[in-house]
Amino acid sequence: MKSLRDLCENRTMQFVNMGISVHEAIEHMAKSNVGAVPVLDAEGKLRGIFSERDVMIKCAAKRLDTEKIKIDEVMTRGVIVMEAHDTYEDCLKIMQQEGIRHMPVRDGDKLIGVVSMRDLMQADVDEKKEEIANLNTFIYYYK
Repeated sequence: MKSLRDLCENRTMQFVNMGISVHEAIEHMAKSNVGAVPVLDAEGKLRGIFSERDVMIKCAAKRLDTEKIKIDEVMTRGVIVMEAHDTYEDCLKIMQQEGIRHMPVRDGDKLIGVVSMRDLMQADVDEKKEEIANLNTFIYYYK
């Protein structure tokens, strides 16, 4: 079973720094084609996460000027973080339970990436395909 480390490796982690404008964060997310970014402080520590949902609920719905408002004011704080050794299934359960679509992943004290619900569902599909192929091979071999 794939660990979250497996899902994060060979991918560049996208993030933004505290203090930037919401507009800058949105531009970065659009350019990187991601739905959420961790927000890091000057020391590189995770302080929050900023997602498309934050843009809609905390900015657009309130008609905030995204060029003037700082990401620190609208990011989601108190972020749940998974460990690199956790399985994708464990992460999927927590995400479904908490109603979230993006989960930061750390290895010890170091943030190594963010996985999305889509990433986890794809890992599940890939694992099921492999399991079916193995069963088909077993059946064919023992006919």
